[in-house]
Amino acid sequence: MVEKLGTAPPPNSVLPRERKPMPFDYERFRERLFPALLAGDRRQARLVAANAREQGAKAEELVTHGYFPLLKELATLYRSDRVSMLAHHYATRILHNLLESSQLEFSAQEPNQRRILIFSGSASLEELQGLIAADILEAAGWDVRFGGGGIAADEVLQECGRQRPDVLLIFGANQQDAPSVRSIIDTVKTVGAHPNMKIVVGGGVFSRTQELTGVSLGEQIGAHAEINNPEDLVEGLETFYGEEAAVKVA
Repeated sequence: MVEKLGTAPPPNSVLPRERKPMPFDYERFRERLFPALLAGDRRQARLVAANAREQGAKAEELVTHGYFPLLKELATLYRSDRVSMLAHHYATRILHNLLESSQLEFSAQEPNQRRILIFSGSASLEELQGLIAADILEAAGWDVRFGGGGIAADEVLQECGRQRPDVLLIFGANQQDAPSVRSIIDTVKTVGAHPNMKIVVGGGVFSRTQELTGVSLGEQIGAHAEINNPEDLVEGLETFYGEEAAVKVA
């Protein structure tokens, strides 16, 4: 008896497989971008960033996994005199431009009816860390006011009274700012004028202290939380709502 011939399916070994997208290599991205930053090569830096987007890197992840680690590395090199002032200025100004371009491509969420005031250290690298925090939280639906650095403690407190934020975030402060941050926290707790406002710190000197010693400087000075990674900010701040206990996010 002869079997009726037909078109048999190909064996499994030769079936076309669905190709999963390769994870973007952020380490390689940083290696390509850093020399352009130090050399002040704006065109090359923009090209590296544009190529990353074409290869599937999300704007938000480009900031948190690409630009933010470069900011930290640049700060470390500059503090140890391994990068000149000119290279430092080149890099910070290009990074500022790249951050603003990325922010325009963030996926914006619906407003969450919560307000946050954000301040940072006065140096350009610390202000860029604060800018990253502001951009991420604004895209997540927060009503953001970003004042940057160099603002006196009493003026910060006055603005808290005027804006009545849910959260005061000090992100990217330097070592010289730590006493001022502690003064703000002590005043808020002593006066009791903002009983529902959470005070959160992170980045800058807080991140360096955590990495070098394992000690939470934010906890020592009385902050409600210390959040050192920008990608953890949204989830970290959300833990305040519906919970009475203070939360620390490493």
